[in-house]
Amino acid sequence: MIEVLARRAAGLLLIFLAAAVPVVSAARLSAWENALAARKSVAPLGIADVAVIGTALWAVVLVGLWWHWRRVTMWPIWSRWASVTGLFAAFLECAQLAGDRGEPVALGLWLGLAVLCWALGEAVRLVMTHPVTTRLIASKLEIPFPVRDLKARLCVREDRLVLDSLASRRKRSRDVVAVPWTALRSIELVEVEQEMTCQVIIYAGGDVGRPRTFDVRPGPALHVVGTVRELLIPVTAEVGATALAAVRARSEGIETGERPLWSYRPLRRHELRPANWEFRTDSRPYVLGVVGAFLLMPLVMLCGTVLSQFTGSARMQKQFQVVDGHADSIWVVTLGIGSVVFLYLLNRFVIQEFIGFMKHQDSIEAYPEAPPLPPKTGTVPGSGKKRKKR
Repeated sequence: MIEVLARRAAGLLLIFLAAAVPVVSAARLSAWENALAARKSVAPLGIADVAVIGTALWAVVLVGLWWHWRRVTMWPIWSRWASVTGLFAAFLECAQLAGDRGEPVALGLWLGLAVLCWALGEAVRLVMTHPVTTRLIASKLEIPFPVRDLKARLCVREDRLVLDSLASRRKRSRDVVAVPWTALRSIELVEVEQEMTCQVIIYAGGDVGRPRTFDVRPGPALHVVGTVRELLIPVTAEVGATALAAVRARSEGIETGERPLWSYRPLRRHELRPANWEFRTDSRPYVLGVVGAFLLMPLVMLCGTVLSQFTGSARMQKQFQVVDGHADSIWVVTLGIGSVVFLYLLNRFVIQEFIGFMKHQDSIEAYPEAPPLPPKTGTVPGSGKKRKKR
């Protein structure tokens, strides 16, 4: 428990640094540019001014970290998203310094800042996933393992074994196949003597799944047998032994159950799909992000109004209609009511929809549906004769 808490605390601290360092750097660069321009009536960009711009994005990052509290392989990605606001503001200041003030060294400073933020994301990944200890295995955190001679990645999660990156390393959460512990029959470390080809079916929501094939060269490999899927994953001997221990520790005591792949009951009206409908493991409900951003606007405005009073920033107060340090009470009440109403709509039409999408996603990764039943023709299968009516 202490080790897991320490890993999470270190990861969160590194993510905070990835968000804070570029914001502070942008403020210092703005002060440098303001001094070179010899402005006296215009104040340089302050830390609070940059921070309020990133409020919405950082709120998304916090929600993402909460959602992926155990999916620690996503933490480096959220760390880089947390640094976007500061990096963007710093880039604008550096471009102005290089173009208008004759300081090309500013662009070099920005490149160094970008490399630092990337390095902090890599540090988050190392802190959260290395080394693989017995306490980490006993926890519920996701543990990634490299795969030999492939761009894919093997992950041992709390409730399943996952093979991802079958299409691209940039799309690790897409084209995923999984074997939950409730569907795991056996797993063992074997020695492949000759090159083989392994094929997995990615469910595409239509009549035919999309096959993905990869070569397995001679050497150690994990042979995974599930009730629906069978995988042969090439690994090194060390990685295979550690992954095997992690899988056995987390799947111990869980009974394997045979889950039916489809149901013969008639579909209800709301379950009927158009003929060209598809639900792929590489699809993403991006429209929910747009709707969610719109529904969060009253809350963002309310937070900006409060922050402008708290920080005393003249620029922020002008932007959020705060006069002489006092906000209009009617304006605040309107934003408060709008925030409550919009948050309800956010939960109803975005959050619940996204949760349902993710549950369906996890299901089709582990249990690809079988082809539909043949149409009823009134004949006995294989006989070519008409069924007699009684």
